[in-house]
Amino acid sequence: MNITESLKIAVKCIKANWMRSVLTMLGIIIGITSVIMIVGAGTGVRDYIIGLIEDMGSNAVLVSVDTTQATDNDYITLDDVDNIKAKVSGVERCSPMLMGFGNATIDATATEATVMMVGVNSDVQFAMTNTCEYGRFFTDEEYAANAPIAVMGLESAKTAFGYEDATGQSITVSSSGKSMKIKVCGVANIDAMVNSLGGGTSIGSMFQTNSDKPMIALFMPCTTLTQITGASANLSNVFVIAEEGKDYDTVGNATVNYLKAVHGNYSNGMYTAQNMATYIEIVDIIMKVLTIFIAGVGAISLIVGGIGVMNIMLVSVTERTREIGIRKSLGAKTRVITMQFLTESIILCLIGGFIGVVLGVAGAFAACSIIDITPKISIWLILLALLFSSGVGLFFGIYPAKKAAQLSPIDALRSE
Repeated sequence: MNITESLKIAVKCIKANWMRSVLTMLGIIIGITSVIMIVGAGTGVRDYIIGLIEDMGSNAVLVSVDTTQATDNDYITLDDVDNIKAKVSGVERCSPMLMGFGNATIDATATEATVMMVGVNSDVQFAMTNTCEYGRFFTDEEYAANAPIAVMGLESAKTAFGYEDATGQSITVSSSGKSMKIKVCGVANIDAMVNSLGGGTSIGSMFQTNSDKPMIALFMPCTTLTQITGASANLSNVFVIAEEGKDYDTVGNATVNYLKAVHGNYSNGMYTAQNMATYIEIVDIIMKVLTIFIAGVGAISLIVGGIGVMNIMLVSVTERTREIGIRKSLGAKTRVITMQFLTESIILCLIGGFIGVVLGVAGAFAACSIIDITPKISIWLILLALLFSSGVGLFFGIYPAKKAAQLSPIDALRSE
């Protein structure tokens, strides 16, 4: 008997007991589905978080002040930003990071919005993975002149205007009783970055708040932000970009030491430097470990499913004892009988594997759509899942197949 005939007989037997076959495959289906969902969605979430960190400046060091114990004298000033860039060895660029909130009126549509503003200088664009999608970033001259200008978030532009290229549009921003008409000079992918730096809304729901007002994000000159909010430029965070070839940790520590000396505060915890690239490594490791662990738990159901396959195949051997006896008395060899039952076991698991892959891919996309993230499912993951399911069928089908092949023809024919 060749492999084609074995396949035909196996499919015929599965069809003859289709309900039992479906129930047998459930363990395999659930196991493959859970593994595909968890690995695909987990990898997508990992890539999304890493992308956020890269957008925040994977090539930068975030120097922060411990706001829980800082006095007014401990905060970083705009003069400190200039001096860090000019005096600290290895620093190429430095940008303030000052958060502000207010209300905004979209001049083109007269609609109201809540605005999240980050006061920066033109150096911050070099810490971003991508520059402006449309328009340009504001210049050093515009920063020095307190120009009423801003870079708008890509999602913010779609929320406020219904399209991405909002270059040239105007927004009237008000805060603390003051207002200013701001012109959009560029549009960049900064929404999640602004949210991560201090927005209180969770990532992914930033533009789906329960408030009637939409939320928009702006990067503007720090000097312009202080004019709108009326607040002093006491900075709790600055972005430091090292010169090419310089070690970022060394540059970050040098910046911290400079701030300690200037402000006369040598407390170990007052100023900290965090290399943004290390966050990528940490997130990558954590997400990989969690994904592997949870996928391993999901894979346990594959073992349970394999035991179910073995159980049903043993039942099948019992039910088809006379058939086996007849075939052996007609000259069927032991290896042919073994191959027949192994083929049936593998086909059961492969069908379950295919169904599990389809459900797993659909489930991963459905789960990730809730948080607006794209899952990452590679062809290798699918092939590995199918290979594993067929391996389960092979492993748990060996014992029933051998038991069937070792039946004595005389004893098998006597069986009722």
